[in-house]
Amino acid sequence: MARVAATWADTDTDRSRRERARRAAASPHLPPEQLPMSSMKTALLPLLAGLLCAGVCTSGQSQAAVSCRPELLAQAEPGGARVVRYRKNIDALTPAELDAFKHAVSEMKRKSQENVYDRRGFLWQAWVHNCTSVDVFNDRQAALPGDRLKKLLGDPTRNSCDVAYFLDKVATEDNAHEEFPGECEHQKNTFLQWHRAQLYFYEQALQAADPNGERGPSTRNVTLPYWNFTRKPSGVRYPKAFEDVDSPLYDATRNKEGLDSSLATASPNLLAYQIYYMEWADFGGDEYGSLGGGNLETKIHNRMHATYMGGNMGDNVTAGLDPLFYAFHNFLDYSFEKWLDEHGDAGIRGSGRTAFMRSEQDASLPRPVGWSAGSGDAQRGDSGDYTANMGQAELYFDTLRQGYGFQPRYGGEFARKTDIQALIDRHQQAGFVFGDNQKSLFAALLSDDAADGAVARPDLTVTSAYQIPARRVASDKRANMVLDRAHADEDYSFQADIYLHPANVAARIGDKSFRDRYLVTSTSHWALSGHHQHDKYVIETDITGIVDSLVPRKRRQAWRITAAITTNDKGRGLIRQGDFSTPVIQLVDRRKPAEPTYEESKP
Repeated sequence: MARVAATWADTDTDRSRRERARRAAASPHLPPEQLPMSSMKTALLPLLAGLLCAGVCTSGQSQAAVSCRPELLAQAEPGGARVVRYRKNIDALTPAELDAFKHAVSEMKRKSQENVYDRRGFLWQAWVHNCTSVDVFNDRQAALPGDRLKKLLGDPTRNSCDVAYFLDKVATEDNAHEEFPGECEHQKNTFLQWHRAQLYFYEQALQAADPNGERGPSTRNVTLPYWNFTRKPSGVRYPKAFEDVDSPLYDATRNKEGLDSSLATASPNLLAYQIYYMEWADFGGDEYGSLGGGNLETKIHNRMHATYMGGNMGDNVTAGLDPLFYAFHNFLDYSFEKWLDEHGDAGIRGSGRTAFMRSEQDASLPRPVGWSAGSGDAQRGDSGDYTANMGQAELYFDTLRQGYGFQPRYGGEFARKTDIQALIDRHQQAGFVFGDNQKSLFAALLSDDAADGAVARPDLTVTSAYQIPARRVASDKRANMVLDRAHADEDYSFQADIYLHPANVAARIGDKSFRDRYLVTSTSHWALSGHHQHDKYVIETDITGIVDSLVPRKRRQAWRITAAITTNDKGRGLIRQGDFSTPVIQLVDRRKPAEPTYEESKP
């Protein structure tokens, strides 16, 4: 079936959907400019012949019959099966599909207007992201009459979790109790799994909004579309569907400035590099609980929230109030799925598999296949029927089993690995020395065709001296570039562009040729309300390959490390020069993989 003819319940099997036993072993971690060219090249996996349909045969059906059926079935609990519906690019939806999606969002908002405590409503689903507690009237009823929901959604400065501000009735100890919508996972190895679980339940709420089409198009087969922000937007700054001021998808608080017409929002090359060449700890976050998080979070996700989108999306407490949030995170989920296709899930260990995803969801929404309550708190008797958590992380490694996949097939929204390898080869030919090329590999991955480059006019810089060592880094060590931000009385977002350059070369940050040649990395921190908001924040980047490239020809030369720090409008009233340490390069022991908390990897 051609993609243009696809429907919400399209049955074409994505070649990337595989039996877990056939997943490839994870490839070695190859961060930018850390390995010689010969090590950077990877052998292509042999093509697997005879790919079978990922659907499950029901009684009396052959595998071949399933591949031709109008519905693809996924394994479910005994006695049932899930229809697999495909998530599509928001710009690829047919008019009918877009109408059904908008109607679903509108109906979810209506449910919240009628009762803010309806867990299937838009407001509760927004609270799931980081509303750790809400005062709920004992009868679990409270309406938002008139335009109060609109006012709530339009004011990112007010915490919507304090919903009493918008209600006529005052919550007291006698007439109300606490409930706990959810708490998002950031800066850790469950970032992608938690958001995948959140999107799973949000999609269930979309489908439950008006399944019989009583108030508009049926929402029964609606799936959550994604926004590929590595492509030029179809609208001024976002997909057109989200810029229609009369649409339920619109949010008036977003940044609205237009882009250069030739630019994408974020670099497709950087995203593809992370997908193809990074192990789980570097892509998705490590088991050690470092505050930085994985590269997908720190180098792509954070900047989009803090700088590009702003408004409700600028704070994790209000981010879910913008319908764009779910399309944005859905593309991150697609990126996670593409990473799994490349590497398999065996490298995800410990809490990355076993942690229960925090959120209270309506019991009428289908739970993920394999769900269990775990050993958490007992069900409360005053909170209606609810699902106490979203299940363990590893339930979400197989999306078909949970009833959804992605289109286009074969991960066609991402840059090809052969193109990324060619880019690597051009910038790291045998014997390369960092700084000799007009562009560092990281600068090339950022791409001049995207809006996420290093900042020409930073708010402040910090710098320190560095002498190129006489010997390469020992095999049991690694060279870490480290930049600390001290504990913050009030957290703020920032982007750190870090350069390594000869001492006799001035740090001309405003000069693009300097930025291109000497950029080592660019990473962003998104200020988090609630959890971690006052913590010290540490940026660590492994630059072993860069140091080793410099030793043969530049040993004992004087160089400098310069970190250029830029914050957003909110942060400019908070950032101080003294908040940041001088950047240093430290030799540290290479970490051993975390010990798994399960017997063995599951297929």
